[in-house]
Amino acid sequence: MNPNLKIFITIFCYISAVAGLVTAVMDASQKPADSTSAIVAGVLGVLFLFGGVALSRKPRY
Repeated sequence: MNPNLKIFITIFCYISAVAGLVTAVMDASQKPADSTSAIVAGVLGVLFLFGGVALSRKPRY
C-alpha cells in the first residue's frame, strides 16, 4: 500500500472515531436521550478507532 494513502486513511479513521464518539455522547446527553443513534454513533466511532490503531501499528518482523 502506498505510504501516503495509508497515512491519509489512518488520519481519516482517527478523525471519524473522535466525531463518532462525540456524537454518541451528545446524543446520549439529550433530553430525552436518543439512545438508538447514540449506540450506532458509538459503535462506528469505536470501529474507526480500532481501524486507526490497526493501520498505525508498526509491522513486526
